[in-house]
Amino acid sequence: MQALSFLFGTLISLFSFLFIFRAWFQFAKIDYHFPLSQFIARYTNPIVRPLSTLLPTFKGVNFAALFIVFLLGFIKLPLLTLYFESAGILDYLILGFLHILSSFGLSLIYVLFFGAILSWFNNNGNPLQIIAYQLTEPFLKPIRRILPSTGMLDFSPMVLVFILLFINQLLAEYIYLWRFA
Repeated sequence: MQALSFLFGTLISLFSFLFIFRAWFQFAKIDYHFPLSQFIARYTNPIVRPLSTLLPTFKGVNFAALFIVFLLGFIKLPLLTLYFESAGILDYLILGFLHILSSFGLSLIYVLFFGAILSWFNNNGNPLQIIAYQLTEPFLKPIRRILPSTGMLDFSPMVLVFILLFINQLLAEYIYLWRFA
């Protein structure tokens, strides 16, 4: 039973990341001609396009992709526990919204780590570095304004990861459903 829960949890997480990146790439206006953008669009279009007629993009936010992440969070608890009577419908709705936040936070941490590793190699103009910069810069810029300049070292990604981990710990402590999101 644990192997099946692991499989469902992994698949839900992978699909959630795919659709979170779909919405995030569109919001950050990542160039569609990058191969990663095309990959994400190719595999999410069959589901996102039909939903876009019901949930259109508004101010750059792709609500169709976020709704799919919401649905994945909504069904996550029943699939992982294989027991449908453990929570009420309101709990599942809350879990869907928490899943969007959790998936976005984890995606941000992964992009920060990936961007930090890519920065070790001086490949200015590498499409992956450009994407990582465009995705993380709106979150890092306010931290860079506060932190003192340290020359070649940029501690803002580390500070942002610590902030995100702290928020995650707070939410896990005070919101019971957060640990299932």
